[in-house]
Amino acid sequence: MASITPRALADGKVVYRVLQRVDGRMKEERFTNVKGAEQFRAKVEKLGWVAAKAMLDARRNSRPSVPTLAEWTAKYLDPASGMLTGIEEGTRDGYKRAAERSFVAYLGEMPVDTVTKADVGRWVAWQEAQPSARRTDQNISAKTVRNYHAILSATMTAAVDHGLRPDNPAHKTRISRGQKREGVFLSVDEYATLLHFIPDRYTAFIMLLANTGCRWGEATALTWGDLNTRVNPPTIRIDKAWKKSAGGGPILKHPKSSKSRRTVSLPHDVIDALGAPGPADQLIFRNRSGGHLWMGRFRDSVWNPAVTKASDLALCELEGLAPLRRRPTPHDLRHSHASWLIAGGAPLPFVQARLGHESITTTIGVYGHLQPDAHVQMADMIGATLAGTRPMRQLDTPQR
Repeated sequence: MASITPRALADGKVVYRVLQRVDGRMKEERFTNVKGAEQFRAKVEKLGWVAAKAMLDARRNSRPSVPTLAEWTAKYLDPASGMLTGIEEGTRDGYKRAAERSFVAYLGEMPVDTVTKADVGRWVAWQEAQPSARRTDQNISAKTVRNYHAILSATMTAAVDHGLRPDNPAHKTRISRGQKREGVFLSVDEYATLLHFIPDRYTAFIMLLANTGCRWGEATALTWGDLNTRVNPPTIRIDKAWKKSAGGGPILKHPKSSKSRRTVSLPHDVIDALGAPGPADQLIFRNRSGGHLWMGRFRDSVWNPAVTKASDLALCELEGLAPLRRRPTPHDLRHSHASWLIAGGAPLPFVQARLGHESITTTIGVYGHLQPDAHVQMADMIGATLAGTRPMRQLDTPQR
């Protein structure tokens, strides 16, 4: 732990020494005022002596006219600067919050022209060691660190473009892969068990998620006007999704990408579960107040209780149902939908179009391993190609 010790000099002036033992040796940094010493000590306590000292030296050696990384990030993300365009205000607001709790918290006081690759590397190591906001028993996910790093890299690229520095120190930074949560692929029997414990009010909603692979924001934005029962099979048109507004509230916007605008066919039992249609502009799936469904509230009050019951071995045995082996999220119904299509022989480009993936690479990366008989087919192919290449050698007659 760092400490502050005042010391009187021969000329009567007082300096404030920040002291900390690092690797068995006492480190010291002097300040002419107690405020500067306290700020440095706080940085040492949060980031460690090496990072805090690097920031202090960079600030002391920088040109006064150069903004700090915190100041430049704020300017880059400000819509008035015109540097970051083509994004929703809710997305921009999310970028600001992400920057504040990540690289700005660690490197923000450094002038933007003094940040080095080593500084970025120290930040990444620090960031990867931070606890997850959602799972306190785990560190922050590798995907989140990559998202933070992407914002930093874009900010630094803008600094290069505006002549504040010659290069981007965040370019090609290696991020640990970490442990990514694997999607849960429900069997048909497990899905039936889960559906059994979903309250009747939300049965049709869960059926639509499982039968279409829609994302949450897409499904909850559907209106009766998006449903077409005059064709066979019936279809829904997905051309909007709920997004966060600048104030944090929900706002209807375009889906995730251009390929996300799509028409998806529906089985007739889903149409039966939906019941009589309402006005064309009315949401199909609403909460008890008539508004759109919130993921967090639905997860806590509907989904999690149903999953808990569906995972109860004794209860499932009593009901004659197959219990869940893992705890799925609502998004795992999208994964399960894709797995059922692939198991049934649907080509991956068809699955891509139905799920609204922008690129077939995404579909292959997430679901390619589920293709039926793929390993058998490839083994047969290579076996047929290389047949007859094994040298035939005469075996020695064993001696008696």
